[in-house]
Amino acid sequence: MTLQLYGVVRAGHPRAPRTVCWEDLAMVVGDPEPDPAAHLAMVSALVEGGPVLPVRFGTVAEDEEVVRTEVLAPSADTYRADLDRLDGLAEVHVCLRFTEPGSAWRAARSDVLLSEVAQRARDSVSLPAGDSADERWAFLVGMGDLLVVRDAVAELADGGVQADWIGPLPAYSFLDRRTCSRWSW
Repeated sequence: MTLQLYGVVRAGHPRAPRTVCWEDLAMVVGDPEPDPAAHLAMVSALVEGGPVLPVRFGTVAEDEEVVRTEVLAPSADTYRADLDRLDGLAEVHVCLRFTEPGSAWRAARSDVLLSEVAQRARDSVSLPAGDSADERWAFLVGMGDLLVVRDAVAELADGGVQADWIGPLPAYSFLDRRTCSRWSW
């Protein structure tokens, strides 16, 4: 039976509806899902119950034995280290849209505007702006700071800038891309 892979969590994760376990690790699995938004909703919901190492949308395994022997077992030490490092943390995205032109001005203004969020963050990374934002950032913040970050972003929505936030998300932007495989992020 083909399984959709959602993310690696610790065995016994309280928000994982269906898992395949190997030692102290578990892969959250389900029936193949054609909707990327549903996949993101699932891995985002998992964050509230503990750290999750998200798996790329559309990744499937033939059966539970493949999940245990080809996915969890070979990378168990890396998964454990990442889960420990991300315990109690979540990724949030902050998108800023400016009404005044000038990229140098926007970058300097972003640093000032986001200083309160950055102070709460354990780490941050600039993301590609895309079509809907002039500046986009990912912040790795404590779960207990999510409401403070949300309120800080809401207070930015004046003075020539529109600010939005998305979170909590799995820590996609803070996982080592060098160690990714066909089974991971």
